[in-house]
Amino acid sequence: MSKDMFPQVPERPILYDWLYHKTTKDIEMYCQLTEGHSEILECAVGTGRLAIPLAEKGRVVHGIDYSTAMLQKFEEKLPGLPQEVRDCIHLYQADMRDFDLNKKFTFVFVPFGSFVYLLSIEDQKSCLNSLRRHLADGGTLVIDLPTWEEARDEKWLDNDVSVMKVKQTINPTTGNTTEMWSTFRFDSSTQIMEQDRHYKIYDHEGILEKEQVVLWKSRFFLLGEFQLLLETCGLKIAEIYGDFNFGPYHHKSEVAVVVIKAI
Repeated sequence: MSKDMFPQVPERPILYDWLYHKTTKDIEMYCQLTEGHSEILECAVGTGRLAIPLAEKGRVVHGIDYSTAMLQKFEEKLPGLPQEVRDCIHLYQADMRDFDLNKKFTFVFVPFGSFVYLLSIEDQKSCLNSLRRHLADGGTLVIDLPTWEEARDEKWLDNDVSVMKVKQTINPTTGNTTEMWSTFRFDSSTQIMEQDRHYKIYDHEGILEKEQVVLWKSRFFLLGEFQLLLETCGLKIAEIYGDFNFGPYHHKSEVAVVVIKAI
């Protein structure tokens, strides 16, 4: 494996949850995709945004994550869940580039664009080979990826040195305000995008209490190269959806939900 590391933000699960805990756009699709699969494997399980609703549907979710901090945050949520839901969740600290649970699954997935954090071809192939080893005969692997359209809409490729406000929320209990500001850099020679994410927390009087800057790196994929990458690892594309409602994939799609089978 290369020395390239995942984004720093997984080591700050509070910030991660603040950004994404209300994101529900993909939940229903993954609930439908996992129908008929009693035990599933989620890579980059994070703080449980997807795993918890899947467990509530009766799926036995085995979730791995590189970040112990993210898993600890997930585990803090477990006591608030019904016992039958907790019994469906199994968590492991593991690197999706190289792991072995000594178990195979009929459904394996890497959701929420998490595959893009693998910056080198070496790491990408290592991950795909690990996923394939955990895939039962006839099983399904699903990886969703951002598209050129989303990258353009989100201004990820603009190389704009100006700082843009991306999100702002107010804590109803404390009155504190949290903001995220970002700058974007894209190197077309490597297809690697960098973001500096500036988190600012103000008290109820508007006085800055805390500021953190997190470097966020990801690798942009075109679908053709991703298909070739899969084939080098003994995998093939079975289906592609262009949204989280099973719509067709086309040039305006803002996500590519890639359904994969072993060759």
